[in-house]
Order: sequence, then C-alpha cells, then structure tokens
Amino acid sequence: MLVTAARAAPPPPPPPPDPNEPAPVSKTGRYSRYELETIRSVEESLGSKLDAVPHGKRVESIEYVALDVIERRDPLPLFLNAVHVTTKDYVLAREMLFRVGDPYVQVMVDETARNLRALPPLSLVLIVPLRGSKEDTVRVAVITKDIWSLRISWDVLVTPGGLERLLMLPGEINLAGTHQTAQARFFYQPESITLGGRYYVPRLFGSRIAASADANVIVNKGSGNPEGSWASAGIGQPLFSTRTEWAWGVSAGYRHEITRRYVNAAQSAFTSSRVPGASMPFRYRTQTASAEAYAVRSFGWARKFDITAGFEYVQRLYTIFDAPTSDPALVAEFQRTRVPLSDTRSGPYLQLRAYSTDFTRLLDFDTLGLQEDYRTGYDAYLRVQPVATAFGASRTYLSTSGGAQYTVPLGDVLVRAQVEGLVDLRTDQIPDASITTVLHIASPLTPFGRLVFDGRYLDRIRNYLNRTSSLGGESRLRGFPSAYFVGEDVVVGNLEFRTRPVQIASIQLAGAAFYDAAKVTSPGTPENVYQSLGVGFRILFPQLDRTVFRGDLGFPVAPEGLPPGVGPVSFFATFDQAFQTPTL
Repeated sequence: MLVTAARAAPPPPPPPPDPNEPAPVSKTGRYSRYELETIRSVEESLGSKLDAVPHGKRVESIEYVALDVIERRDPLPLFLNAVHVTTKDYVLAREMLFRVGDPYVQVMVDETARNLRALPPLSLVLIVPLRGSKEDTVRVAVITKDIWSLRISWDVLVTPGGLERLLMLPGEINLAGTHQTAQARFFYQPESITLGGRYYVPRLFGSRIAASADANVIVNKGSGNPEGSWASAGIGQPLFSTRTEWAWGVSAGYRHEITRRYVNAAQSAFTSSRVPGASMPFRYRTQTASAEAYAVRSFGWARKFDITAGFEYVQRLYTIFDAPTSDPALVAEFQRTRVPLSDTRSGPYLQLRAYSTDFTRLLDFDTLGLQEDYRTGYDAYLRVQPVATAFGASRTYLSTSGGAQYTVPLGDVLVRAQVEGLVDLRTDQIPDASITTVLHIASPLTPFGRLVFDGRYLDRIRNYLNRTSSLGGESRLRGFPSAYFVGEDVVVGNLEFRTRPVQIASIQLAGAAFYDAAKVTSPGTPENVYQSLGVGFRILFPQLDRTVFRGDLGFPVAPEGLPPGVGPVSFFATFDQAFQTPTL
C-alpha cells in the first residue's frame, strides 16, 4: 500500500527563531572533488554562480536539482535511469526549514541539509546559494542524488571459515519517489535463515508522523522447521528540527529466537574451565517482549533542554535447551558465566537531556567524498525509572542511568570523549552497575589521509543480569575470528590510518592500515592483551549508498603463540568502518 500525501502545501516549517536568541554554530569545511564537480555542473545548468555573501538576503527561489542515479560521469549505461524514480520535489520541499521570502540564514540551511542527508534514499546532498536577480536576493539550489532504490539492500560478513552473515532486503526504498519503503527480508546465518518483510512511511499522509511495521519468521537450516519469529510496529513524531517543541512515540514488539555464538562462520562450543575436556554448544533460547510510549518537550535552540516522560515494559527470558544431561556441572557453569539472567523491567521513566546544537561538517571521516555532519560541544542525559512488581516487573528497584559527551572540533580535527553509566539501586544492595568510557580522536586531513584513534573501557562493576560482551573479527580485533573472546569487561584500542579516496569516474576508492589491541575479561580469567595488525580497502558507490564497503586483512600478534583455533591471518568483508564516531 502506498500512502499518498497532499502535494500543494508541505507542512509548515517550525517557527522562525527569535533574532535576539543566540544561534547554533554551524561550521563548514571543504568540498570533495566529486562535490565540486557537481556544484560547477549545477551553476552551468542554472545559469548562475555561487553567492559568496548570501547571509540575510531574501530567498528569491528554491530550486530542486535531482541528479540522475546514473550520470555521464558514472561507469554505467544511462538507459538504466528509465527504470528508476527519483525523489519528488514536493517530498524535498516538505523537509525545508525555510521558505521563499525568508532571509537566508546559513544555520537553517545547514540543518536542512543535515536532515536530508539522514534520509536513506539520498547519498549526495548539497544546498548552495546562487546569485539572485537582485543584489539583495539569493537563489537556493537543493542538489540531491538518489541511490538506486529498486534494489537488494544487503550486508555481509565473510570470514576465513566462510560466510557468517548475509542480509538481503529486496524491495523499493523510494516508492513512487515518496521515500516510503517496502522490503522483503532474507537473513542467512550458518544455522538459520530469517524470512520476512518491512514497510516504513516517513511522513504519514503528509504529516510529520512516521510509522513502520516488521514481521519475520526464523527457520532452522537443518530441519527446515520454524525455530523462532519476531515482529515490531511503531508510530511517532520525532524532533524533526532544532526548533521543534514536541515529539512522541508508541512502539511494541517481540522476538523469539535461538541465540548462537558464531566463530569463523561456525557455531562455537562452550568449553568448561573447571571440567577438563567438557564442552557443549554455545546456544540458548531468547524470548523478549517490549512496549513503550513516551512524549518529549524540547526547549531552546542553540542550547537545548529536553524532558521525556514515558512508560516502558521489557521482558527478557533466557533458557538452555538440548543441553547434555550427563554433566550438570558443565550446564551450570554455562548458565552462570554465559547466559544472561531472565528479567522483566516495567515502570514509568523520566529523562532529562541537555545538549548543544552546534555542528561541524567534515570530509573523508566515516564515509568517502561526501559531506558528514557531527554534533560538537556538550551532550548529557540522566534517566530515572522506578521499576516495581506492581507494574509487572520481576523485582523492585530504582534504575538510574546517565551519560555525558563533549566534542571539540579543531578545523577538520575532531576529539570526542564520552562516559556512560548505569546503577540499579535496591534498599539492600546494588544489583547492577557499569561504566563505559570512550575517547575518539581524528587527526587533520592531510593530502594522504588521516589517523583515527578510538579507545573504550567497559567495566561491569556489578553484573546481576550476567551480561557479557564479545570481541574479535570484523570490528575491534581483526586478526582474530569473529566473536572469539567473550567476557564481562572490555578494554580496547584501535588506531587506523584512512587514506584519502581516489576518484575513478564517480566511485571513491581508499585504503586503510590498522593496529588493534584489546582484552576481554571475567572474574577469575586471565587478563591477556591481544593485538593485531592489518590493511584494508574502502569503496563507496554514490549510486548505491552513503556507506562504505570494506575489506580488512588482519594478522594476529601473539608473542607467546596463537590461541586455539586462531590462524595466522583473518579476512573480513562487510559494510561500514570497523569503528565509527561514537554517539551516546
């Protein structure tokens, strides 16, 4: 079903800012070669040049320039455009935070561009001021490039042991140019296949309300029988701009599945540390159900303060099945050390968030050749939730969580530090407490590329729910098999040199060299630090995505010998950078 929207009048933008109110800071950087080529082409087609001093001039017109998915500079035949629909002008117009006749305010233009870049059907997004017909007017060109929308969106993880993960989403992500999405789902793992579908409407009947629904069944590969399913649905209105005052949402879902740990594309075994030679399959059944409703009141513009009130219900049940009955000590150890504790959390909550709406725009950071937006300054939140058996919870306690982040931009250098914590309080004890700290630093962009460092420390001070983390493989320790290390606490550091891209036609191609170091520990386990070195490639097709596709070749560094099951080299191919700029 295609939900149509009125085209005559897009939703009004948020109220204009008070000229006496301090405005956010919006820093812009350089353009890539690919983007500069685009701007020059648009200048020629519209018969105007960039206006160097547009601020305060009246917006004479807003002109939408939708680039073909396949352009003459792309290495594909142009006739393919005949079977593709680009985004409708009215769909873009409803995202504008300014109108014809308004004064040109760069910070509002930049925010509009950020919102457009967040829309999945678009890759390249540029909003540039052109000289108007008079000295005090400006033409605004909104330049967009749709990705190929009738497509099979996909994600993959290839390991030395073979294919460990393959997600395929055949469908249309821009139905009739409206940004509505209808997709089927095929998700392959070594022991199961998930089949299902999704429908998403970002602007229900032309309003600011978004709605989505998913339904899926999980089939066991060996037997061919269903072994689980999951579904979710949600509807709500987000804070679609820094001037938006209200937001709300309602969602519900469930998930029944078998949780397995895969190492090098094979289900791994749990090996006992106390029973010599004893092992069992690393798997357990997970059943979750959740529902939430919330409302947000947002204050301010450059310095924001949000108050969120809501009610949440989350049930998580974990059970061991098909376990060896001859060795109850092995099963008990697996349950105690690797299986999370079943728990139901239910109750109202209140969250306070204070943050800056300053942004900086960088290049060749997490993607290639396209503008990237990062929040700078402070961001902090505090959430309090009384959980009680009276609300249907399995126990009564006060759940508190919070975090703080500060980001410093120094030209095209970015330094971001984070800390997040959780403390559950009862009158007799602290059942759960954890703290996570993160430091992310990106060096200046040189003619050759930039260095990126990311370090984090997770300490589960109290672990009533028996949570664990896994490490290895495609992300944080690339010389080792995927999910090879499992434990409660994590210390990890990654240093990566990312080269500047080379443009071939419109394709962006870059390389990387990396050093990874990490340890994952639990009480009573050795605290060994493991390391890896390696190289990789990054490639971006702007016709298909904003996300890079990468391949990494990692070599473990183990002076005392390789651990069991670890080979001299590992390789992984998947999407996204191995570690991206963190967010709270």
